[in-house]
Amino acid sequence: MSDFKHRYGPWAVIAGASHGVGAAFAHLLAARGLNCVLVARRAEALAALKSELEVQYAVEVLLVTQDLSHSDATERLIAAVGDREVGLFIYNAGGDPFITRFLDTSVEDWGSLLSLNSLTVMNCSHVFGAPMVARGRGGLLLVGSQAALGGIRKLAMYTATKGFALNLGESLWAEWKDKGVNVLNLLIGTVDTPTMRDAMVKLNIPNALTMSLPKAEDLAQLALDELGNGPTLIHPEDTLSNRASSPGQARRLHVLNKSAKAAVFIGND
Repeated sequence: MSDFKHRYGPWAVIAGASHGVGAAFAHLLAARGLNCVLVARRAEALAALKSELEVQYAVEVLLVTQDLSHSDATERLIAAVGDREVGLFIYNAGGDPFITRFLDTSVEDWGSLLSLNSLTVMNCSHVFGAPMVARGRGGLLLVGSQAALGGIRKLAMYTATKGFALNLGESLWAEWKDKGVNVLNLLIGTVDTPTMRDAMVKLNIPNALTMSLPKAEDLAQLALDELGNGPTLIHPEDTLSNRASSPGQARRLHVLNKSAKAAVFIGND
Protein backbone atom coordinates (compact mmCIF):
# COMPACT_ATOMS: atom_id res chain seq x y z
CA MET A 1 0.00 0.00 0.00
CA SER A 2 2.75 2.45 0.94
CA ASP A 3 4.73 1.54 -2.19
CA PHE A 4 1.65 2.17 -4.35
CA LYS A 5 1.00 5.53 -2.66
CA HIS A 6 4.62 6.57 -3.10
CA ARG A 7 4.66 5.61 -6.77
CA TYR A 8 1.27 7.02 -7.78
CA GLY A 9 0.39 9.56 -5.10
CA PRO A 10 -0.30 11.75 -3.37
CA TRP A 11 -3.12 12.75 -5.76
CA ALA A 12 -4.94 10.83 -8.48
CA VAL A 13 -7.09 12.53 -11.12
CA ILE A 14 -10.02 10.44 -12.35
CA ALA A 15 -11.75 11.84 -15.43
CA GLY A 16 -15.20 10.31 -15.77
CA ALA A 17 -15.56 9.50 -12.08
CA SER A 18 -19.28 9.91 -11.44
CA HIS A 19 -20.28 6.25 -11.75
CA GLY A 20 -19.27 2.82 -13.01
CA VAL A 21 -15.59 2.13 -13.61
CA GLY A 22 -14.58 5.69 -12.70
CA ALA A 23 -16.27 5.54 -9.30
CA ALA A 24 -14.77 2.09 -8.73
CA PHE A 25 -11.29 3.51 -9.40
CA ALA A 26 -11.97 6.27 -6.88
CA HIS A 27 -12.90 3.80 -4.13
CA LEU A 28 -9.91 1.56 -4.80
CA LEU A 29 -7.43 4.43 -4.90
CA ALA A 30 -8.83 6.10 -1.80
CA ALA A 31 -8.58 2.76 -0.01
CA ARG A 32 -4.86 2.81 -0.88
CA GLY A 33 -4.49 6.26 0.66
CA LEU A 34 -4.51 8.44 -2.47
CA ASN A 35 -6.33 11.76 -2.48
CA CYS A 36 -8.68 12.03 -5.44
CA VAL A 37 -9.65 14.68 -7.97
CA LEU A 38 -13.03 13.59 -9.32
CA VAL A 39 -13.99 14.95 -12.73
CA ALA A 40 -17.38 14.59 -14.44
CA ARG A 41 -20.47 16.52 -15.53
CA ARG A 42 -22.85 15.20 -12.87
CA ALA A 43 -22.37 17.39 -9.80
CA GLU A 44 -24.77 15.49 -7.53
CA ALA A 45 -23.17 12.12 -8.26
CA LEU A 46 -19.71 13.56 -7.64
CA ALA A 47 -20.81 15.12 -4.34
CA ALA A 48 -22.22 11.81 -3.14
CA LEU A 49 -19.01 9.99 -4.10
CA LYS A 50 -16.88 12.64 -2.36
CA SER A 51 -18.82 12.06 0.87
CA GLU A 52 -18.34 8.31 0.65
CA LEU A 53 -14.58 8.56 0.08
CA GLU A 54 -13.99 11.08 2.86
CA VAL A 55 -16.00 9.10 5.41
CA GLN A 56 -14.72 5.64 4.50
CA TYR A 57 -11.06 6.37 3.79
CA ALA A 58 -10.27 9.78 5.37
CA VAL A 59 -8.69 11.15 2.19
CA GLU A 60 -8.95 14.56 0.58
CA VAL A 61 -11.30 14.86 -2.39
CA LEU A 62 -11.55 17.68 -4.91
CA LEU A 63 -14.56 17.92 -7.22
CA VAL A 64 -14.29 19.33 -10.74
CA THR A 65 -17.65 19.53 -12.49
CA GLN A 66 -17.11 20.07 -16.20
CA ASP A 67 -17.69 18.74 -19.70
CA LEU A 68 -14.46 17.24 -21.02
CA SER A 69 -15.56 17.66 -24.64
CA HIS A 70 -15.15 21.44 -24.47
CA SER A 71 -12.08 22.98 -26.09
CA ASP A 72 -10.92 24.54 -22.80
CA ALA A 73 -11.44 21.37 -20.74
CA THR A 74 -7.79 20.79 -19.93
CA GLU A 75 -7.12 24.41 -19.01
CA ARG A 76 -10.06 24.42 -16.61
CA LEU A 77 -8.99 21.14 -15.08
CA ILE A 78 -5.42 22.32 -14.54
CA ALA A 79 -6.68 25.53 -12.93
CA ALA A 80 -8.82 23.51 -10.52
CA VAL A 81 -6.03 21.07 -9.62
CA GLY A 82 -3.62 23.92 -8.93
CA ASP A 83 -0.29 22.91 -7.40
CA ARG A 84 -1.41 19.49 -6.17
CA GLU A 85 1.09 16.77 -7.07
CA VAL A 86 -0.67 14.31 -9.36
CA GLY A 87 0.97 10.89 -9.54
CA LEU A 88 -1.78 9.04 -11.40
CA PHE A 89 -4.04 10.25 -14.20
CA ILE A 90 -6.97 8.08 -15.28
CA TYR A 91 -9.04 8.98 -18.33
CA ASN A 92 -12.30 7.08 -18.10
CA ALA A 93 -14.54 9.37 -20.15
CA GLY A 94 -15.60 9.00 -23.76
CA GLY A 95 -18.61 6.77 -24.37
CA ASP A 96 -20.49 7.12 -27.66
CA PRO A 97 -23.89 8.75 -26.94
CA PHE A 98 -25.02 8.44 -30.56
CA ILE A 99 -24.40 4.87 -31.86
CA THR A 100 -25.64 5.78 -35.34
CA ARG A 101 -24.51 5.53 -38.92
CA PHE A 102 -21.92 8.21 -39.64
CA LEU A 103 -24.22 10.42 -41.75
CA ASP A 104 -27.10 10.21 -39.27
CA THR A 105 -25.30 12.38 -36.71
CA SER A 106 -24.17 15.95 -37.33
CA VAL A 107 -20.57 16.98 -37.88
CA GLU A 108 -20.89 19.22 -34.81
CA ASP A 109 -21.87 16.28 -32.60
CA TRP A 110 -19.11 14.12 -34.03
CA GLY A 111 -16.70 16.97 -33.36
CA SER A 112 -17.68 16.91 -29.70
CA LEU A 113 -16.89 13.18 -29.48
CA LEU A 114 -13.62 13.77 -31.33
CA SER A 115 -12.60 16.39 -28.81
CA LEU A 116 -13.61 14.23 -25.84
CA ASN A 117 -11.78 11.11 -27.00
CA SER A 118 -8.77 12.67 -28.71
CA LEU A 119 -7.93 16.32 -28.04
CA THR A 120 -8.63 16.27 -24.30
CA VAL A 121 -6.85 12.92 -23.92
CA MET A 122 -3.78 14.32 -25.67
CA ASN A 123 -3.78 17.57 -23.71
CA CYS A 124 -4.20 15.89 -20.33
CA SER A 125 -1.56 13.25 -21.08
CA HIS A 126 0.90 16.00 -21.93
CA VAL A 127 0.08 18.24 -18.96
CA PHE A 128 0.00 15.54 -16.29
CA GLY A 129 2.65 13.32 -17.87
CA ALA A 130 5.42 15.92 -17.97
CA PRO A 131 5.81 16.30 -14.18
CA MET A 132 5.66 12.52 -13.74
CA VAL A 133 8.52 11.99 -16.17
CA ALA A 134 10.48 14.77 -14.46
CA ARG A 135 9.96 13.11 -11.04
CA GLY A 136 10.68 9.62 -12.40
CA ARG A 137 7.46 8.08 -11.10
CA GLY A 138 3.74 8.04 -11.86
CA GLY A 139 1.10 6.43 -14.02
CA LEU A 140 -1.22 7.11 -16.94
CA LEU A 141 -4.23 4.83 -17.38
CA LEU A 142 -6.43 5.25 -20.43
CA VAL A 143 -9.71 3.36 -20.23
CA GLY A 144 -10.57 2.49 -23.81
CA SER A 145 -12.53 -0.06 -25.75
CA GLN A 146 -11.91 -3.07 -27.94
CA ALA A 147 -13.56 -0.89 -30.59
CA ALA A 148 -10.10 0.70 -30.91
CA LEU A 149 -8.85 -2.43 -32.68
CA GLY A 150 -10.84 -1.92 -35.88
CA GLY A 151 -13.81 -0.33 -37.61
CA ILE A 152 -17.37 -1.24 -36.63
CA ARG A 153 -20.65 -0.36 -38.33
CA LYS A 154 -22.53 2.47 -36.53
CA LEU A 155 -19.42 3.21 -34.44
CA ALA A 156 -17.23 4.98 -37.00
CA MET A 157 -16.17 7.94 -34.89
CA TYR A 158 -16.07 5.92 -31.69
CA THR A 159 -13.67 3.36 -33.15
CA ALA A 160 -11.59 6.11 -34.77
CA THR A 161 -11.18 8.14 -31.59
CA LYS A 162 -10.58 5.12 -29.38
CA GLY A 163 -7.93 4.05 -31.88
CA PHE A 164 -6.27 7.44 -31.40
CA ALA A 165 -6.12 6.97 -27.63
CA LEU A 166 -4.81 3.41 -27.99
CA ASN A 167 -1.95 4.44 -30.26
CA LEU A 168 -1.15 7.45 -28.11
CA GLY A 169 -1.00 5.33 -24.98
CA GLU A 170 1.17 2.64 -26.56
CA SER A 171 3.57 5.24 -27.93
CA LEU A 172 3.83 6.99 -24.56
CA TRP A 173 4.50 3.63 -22.91
CA ALA A 174 7.43 3.12 -25.30
CA GLU A 175 8.74 6.62 -24.49
CA TRP A 176 8.22 6.55 -20.72
CA LYS A 177 8.75 2.91 -19.71
CA ASP A 178 12.40 3.54 -18.81
CA LYS A 179 11.63 6.83 -17.05
CA GLY A 180 9.63 5.39 -14.16
CA VAL A 181 6.18 6.23 -15.53
CA ASN A 182 3.75 3.39 -16.23
CA VAL A 183 1.22 3.64 -19.06
CA LEU A 184 -1.66 1.23 -19.59
CA ASN A 185 -4.51 1.09 -22.06
CA LEU A 186 -7.43 -0.87 -20.60
CA LEU A 187 -9.51 -2.10 -23.53
CA ILE A 188 -12.89 -3.35 -22.40
CA GLY A 189 -15.96 -4.58 -24.23
CA THR A 190 -19.12 -4.22 -22.20
CA VAL A 191 -19.32 -3.32 -18.52
CA ASP A 192 -22.18 -3.24 -16.06
CA THR A 193 -22.82 0.50 -15.72
CA PRO A 194 -26.03 2.54 -15.82
CA THR A 195 -24.84 4.15 -19.07
CA MET A 196 -24.33 0.77 -20.74
CA ARG A 197 -27.67 -0.59 -19.53
CA ASP A 198 -29.52 2.54 -20.73
CA ALA A 199 -27.89 2.30 -24.16
CA MET A 200 -28.87 -1.37 -24.47
CA VAL A 201 -32.47 -0.57 -23.51
CA LYS A 202 -32.66 2.23 -26.10
CA LEU A 203 -31.35 -0.17 -28.75
CA ASN A 204 -33.96 -2.78 -27.80
CA ILE A 205 -31.36 -5.39 -26.87
CA PRO A 206 -33.03 -8.52 -25.43
CA ASN A 207 -32.46 -8.95 -21.68
CA ALA A 208 -30.83 -5.53 -21.54
CA LEU A 209 -31.43 -5.18 -17.81
CA THR A 210 -30.67 -8.77 -16.79
CA MET A 211 -27.79 -9.83 -19.07
CA SER A 212 -24.63 -10.77 -17.16
CA LEU A 213 -21.89 -8.16 -17.71
CA PRO A 214 -18.42 -7.62 -16.21
CA LYS A 215 -18.50 -5.62 -12.98
CA ALA A 216 -16.92 -2.17 -12.83
CA GLU A 217 -15.14 -2.98 -9.56
CA ASP A 218 -13.47 -6.05 -11.06
CA LEU A 219 -12.25 -4.14 -14.12
CA ALA A 220 -10.85 -1.28 -12.05
CA GLN A 221 -9.05 -3.69 -9.72
CA LEU A 222 -7.58 -5.58 -12.67
CA ALA A 223 -6.34 -2.35 -14.27
CA LEU A 224 -4.58 -1.19 -11.10
CA ASP A 225 -3.01 -4.62 -10.61
CA GLU A 226 -1.71 -4.57 -14.19
CA LEU A 227 -0.71 -0.90 -14.38
CA GLY A 228 2.97 -1.82 -14.51
CA ASN A 229 2.44 -4.35 -17.32
CA GLY A 230 1.62 -2.03 -20.23
CA PRO A 231 1.06 -0.96 -22.77
CA THR A 232 -2.28 -2.69 -23.34
CA LEU A 233 -4.63 -4.98 -21.44
CA ILE A 234 -7.49 -6.45 -23.46
CA HIS A 235 -10.38 -7.71 -21.35
CA PRO A 236 -11.37 -10.47 -21.01
CA GLU A 237 -8.98 -12.14 -23.47
CA ASP A 238 -5.85 -11.34 -21.47
CA THR A 239 -7.34 -12.90 -18.34
CA LEU A 240 -8.30 -16.13 -20.09
CA SER A 241 -5.27 -16.95 -22.24
CA ASN A 242 -1.67 -17.83 -21.51
CA ARG A 243 0.18 -14.62 -20.61
CA ALA A 244 3.08 -15.41 -22.94
CA SER A 245 0.79 -15.60 -25.98
CA SER A 246 -1.98 -13.22 -24.90
CA PRO A 247 -3.28 -10.35 -27.08
CA GLY A 248 -1.82 -7.82 -24.65
CA GLN A 249 1.62 -9.38 -24.89
CA ALA A 250 1.30 -9.33 -28.68
CA ARG A 251 0.60 -5.59 -28.50
CA ARG A 252 3.67 -5.09 -26.31
CA LEU A 253 5.93 -6.95 -28.75
CA HIS A 254 4.41 -5.03 -31.66
CA VAL A 255 5.22 -1.67 -30.06
CA LEU A 256 8.75 -2.72 -29.13
CA ASN A 257 9.50 -4.13 -32.59
CA LYS A 258 8.04 -1.17 -34.48
CA SER A 259 9.91 1.27 -32.23
CA ALA A 260 13.19 -0.57 -32.82
CA LYS A 261 12.69 -0.53 -36.60
CA ALA A 262 11.72 3.14 -36.62
CA ALA A 263 14.78 4.09 -34.55
CA VAL A 264 16.96 3.52 -37.63
CA PHE A 265 15.26 6.48 -39.27
CA ILE A 266 14.05 8.70 -36.41
CA GLY A 267 16.69 8.05 -33.76
CA ASN A 268 16.63 6.19 -30.46
CA ASP A 269 16.52 9.16 -28.10
